[in-house]
Amino acid sequence: MADNSEFKEVYNWWYFLAAVVTLLAFPLMHIITGWFTFWL
Repeated sequence: MADNSEFKEVYNWWYFLAAVVTLLAFPLMHIITGWFTFWL
């Protein structure tokens, strides 16, 4: 039971990292899309 790798934790570091990236990406979205459109 302890070695069950399919058990998902409620607080996972991937969720924390995704939340930080999302919170950083929203204020910079116009810069990211402008840079992407310029280099596309």
